[in-house]
Amino acid sequence: MKSIYIKPPKIVRFLFNDFIWENSKDEILITIDDGPFPDITSQILSVLNSNKVKALFFVTGKNVKENFILFEQIIDAGHFVANHSFNHSRKMSKMELEELRKEIISAESMISFKSNFLKLFRPPYGKINFAMKNALKELNYKVMMWSLLSEDYLGDFEIVKRNIEKFLSKNSIIVFHNNPKSGKIIEASLEYTFNLAEKRGYKIGSTVNF
Repeated sequence: MKSIYIKPPKIVRFLFNDFIWENSKDEILITIDDGPFPDITSQILSVLNSNKVKALFFVTGKNVKENFILFEQIIDAGHFVANHSFNHSRKMSKMELEELRKEIISAESMISFKSNFLKLFRPPYGKINFAMKNALKELNYKVMMWSLLSEDYLGDFEIVKRNIEKFLSKNSIIVFHNNPKSGKIIEASLEYTFNLAEKRGYKIGSTVNF
């Protein structure tokens, strides 16, 4: 994937300057997209717990519905959750307004009753346009993107290491994934990130600092 997606350039941030691109404090924010998934979610929770890190999980309504016990485990561990749509459709940015609203609201209904819910949205595959932006604004959502995409979904730990090594900063919002594509390397990817952050003197922060 081109580095424009790994670390979004200033022009993209300017066009969507009301989105959250970096943490507002000098703390790294760990975000986990797509889950919950059997086995993989448990791996992630174990690594986060052993490192005493709290993360923000952008979950899909469909996966919460199918794996509700795992969703409860995320909540019980003290992590935060936010909206990543219901179906995680590649075509979401092309949907008509009513279908778009349904994707957002249906997912919200699955998770918003929890006190750990934050009214944040991350578009599937990072694809968003001004129509989606306006719809989210009408629904009182704030959009959180990222400053560092790990590319863990490629399943290649060396790529993740390269991206983290090159782009990690003291206020990064990092995207990892809770899905089968990243499952074999997610533990190592998180551990590498935490170790590098410690080596550089960076702090892994609370997810409420945005």
